[in-house]
Amino acid sequence: LSGSSSSSMESANLLQDSFSRLHENFPTFGMDLRRETGGSPDVPVFDSLIRRTMEPHLRKARLMREKVRNRTNLEVHAAIAGSVGVPYVRLRQERPFLYDIHTHPLHEVLAETLGVRDLSKLHELVGLGEAMAPLLTRTGRRPFQEAYDAFVTSFCIPLLHSMAMSQNLFHGASSRISYRYQAFPKIRILKPGDASDGPHCGTSNGHSIGFLHFHVPLTAAMGTNALYTESHPGKENWHPLITKSVGLGFLFDGARCLHFNMENTTSDTSVALEFTVAIYGDRTEDEYVDGESLCTRSILEDHFSLSGHGFYDEAVIDLSPQSPSWQVVAKKHGGDLLDPDYRVGFPFL
Repeated sequence: LSGSSSSSMESANLLQDSFSRLHENFPTFGMDLRRETGGSPDVPVFDSLIRRTMEPHLRKARLMREKVRNRTNLEVHAAIAGSVGVPYVRLRQERPFLYDIHTHPLHEVLAETLGVRDLSKLHELVGLGEAMAPLLTRTGRRPFQEAYDAFVTSFCIPLLHSMAMSQNLFHGASSRISYRYQAFPKIRILKPGDASDGPHCGTSNGHSIGFLHFHVPLTAAMGTNALYTESHPGKENWHPLITKSVGLGFLFDGARCLHFNMENTTSDTSVALEFTVAIYGDRTEDEYVDGESLCTRSILEDHFSLSGHGFYDEAVIDLSPQSPSWQVVAKKHGGDLLDPDYRVGFPFL
């Protein structure tokens, strides 16, 4: 990893600088769209006028995505939607999923942690920073972090594993399949009047192309307070990830698909968890990666893994029939919970 780590670190530093410049224009994205929609809280029709307004922002986002793609040693001539250098393409199709809110009451645990009854009314509090303060202590955040970690290891990873098994993606792989996931999720809070993110994708944020993105709303997500994405890289068929109630989440190719928030012109705050999961085997050698491959080490490592420990945790599933842990997720480093990394964002900055 020495050669690839050095190259990856240089790329990571370049990414961080470029990403900072890209974000300078994000505040105007929401305002520009609001001007075109007249401040309507409904899902807009992405007609030629709105697309013309979006184009300067999209152009920057496409450029960043392409720069990241070209930083690899691959000869990249195909379209962004191609499978060269992209692991497990068939898992990347956007799909909703249902989960049991009684087994995984993420919304209730977070609301209780923050001392509120309704997360959609967070904007009515005097200060959001003060409301989020319990997450800054180990004791205060422990119930929520335990609920999140259980959700990832007992629901999300088994979900991905069953999908991968059905696609025969583990054929020829090692007997131990590893899953790298965010140790603490990004808590995306979009209050009325907020416009958090313009168009971007995970790779331009510094994430590996090997990561699949989970978006789990903890409130209703409707109209302009939902997350918008394209269904396939480069397709730009913008649509919201809508849910009328909790218990519905989304898995999508956020590493490559551009996605964004509009300015929230509804009367409610939307709260969602966002996190990433990647799949790799125990083989150490780098191999050619196509749409049927798992992650290799060089693809797996990214800005967040190379610039410091703590952003990711890992779990493993042993595929060997004689293993007592067959198809049972085991955390690689025991049951300890990692302290949230500042790179997760608010309120840990």
